[in-house]
Amino acid sequence: MKIIYITTSIEENDYVEFSKTWSVSLNPSNQNFHNKVIRALAISNQLEVISIRPFSKRRCSLKRLSSEDKIVKNISYHYLRIPRHKLFKAISIKSQFKKFIAHNQEKGVVVTDTINPSCVQLAAIAKKKYHIPCIGICTDSPANISGTNRAYALFTMNNTKHMDGYLTLTDELNNLFNPNGQKHLTFEGIVESKEIEKTDVKGKYVFFGGALLPRYGVYELIEAFKKIKNEDISLLICGHHGNEEKINLAIDGDNRIKFLGTLPVKEVLALEGNAIVNVNPRPFTKELDRLSIPSKTLEYLSSGALTISVKNTELEKKFNDCAIWSKSGSVDDLYFALTKALSMTANERKYVAEKAKNIAKSLYSIEKIGKLLTDFLSTFID
Repeated sequence: MKIIYITTSIEENDYVEFSKTWSVSLNPSNQNFHNKVIRALAISNQLEVISIRPFSKRRCSLKRLSSEDKIVKNISYHYLRIPRHKLFKAISIKSQFKKFIAHNQEKGVVVTDTINPSCVQLAAIAKKKYHIPCIGICTDSPANISGTNRAYALFTMNNTKHMDGYLTLTDELNNLFNPNGQKHLTFEGIVESKEIEKTDVKGKYVFFGGALLPRYGVYELIEAFKKIKNEDISLLICGHHGNEEKINLAIDGDNRIKFLGTLPVKEVLALEGNAIVNVNPRPFTKELDRLSIPSKTLEYLSSGALTISVKNTELEKKFNDCAIWSKSGSVDDLYFALTKALSMTANERKYVAEKAKNIAKSLYSIEKIGKLLTDFLSTFID
């Protein structure tokens, strides 16, 4: 089956090099998720990935993004040309896509990211002009995306409600994106299948890697760790951050806490797999709990190291006794969870972590999700 996958994600090695051209760190969350889904689908399908890479003439050192085609195994990546001037971006992207789709419409489906307006617009062209089944992949509510406004959310929702089917991470996301009751499939996430490599980091450490914006709890985690009176354990933090000065001020000279910046996925996975405990301090809200799955928690659960996470309804159903679930993202609750984790013996931590890893791999491995998605998408082919 041919799948045309419209996304802002790019090939993993290209992403590492592309990130170096930016003066600010890119948020890798969407990149990592779609990269895994693409590889999962490519196990038994022909993938044509249309990539609309992010671009800013102020923050990216490149003058423009040139078009490029490359093949990785059975995945064909098509990086669209992005003009320097924003005025011409939409016209250029649509023109390039129309030329591509005119020659790639035989017995296939389109899968599109539903939280990027440009991706949604290209999918609409494939559906309306060429009558190709269009499936939206819904990872979050547009209203939850940092740095966006109400107009963005309304535009995105209005342009995604007439798709032929939906892939969603929660039932509530399906209710949000799928008002017409089209076919849908819900899966909570996807995790790597390969074994974790060793890391060069010496000593015992607690790890957090993810979006380091205030709303996701990194500052509460730092304060909670400062209350741990153990000089032999470090807190390592990495990830996307728009204000490095602020996070260094929060660390405030505590030599046990180290901010590593943005790291390649391979290095992040190695740090997760070799940590004493991985922590996701993202606060609980009813809105987030209904409309999103903390992908970072799922990643930690599959790492082979112990996980601390603020509670999440769906993941707790499957991993109730396989992690330490913090009542909230407050400093006191995170401190309590850290104390509990560090008081466990190495064997106790390993037992819980291995149980979580086995469940995560059995439910959400790339191979498992690849088959699940392929079976669903094949129902749209005549």
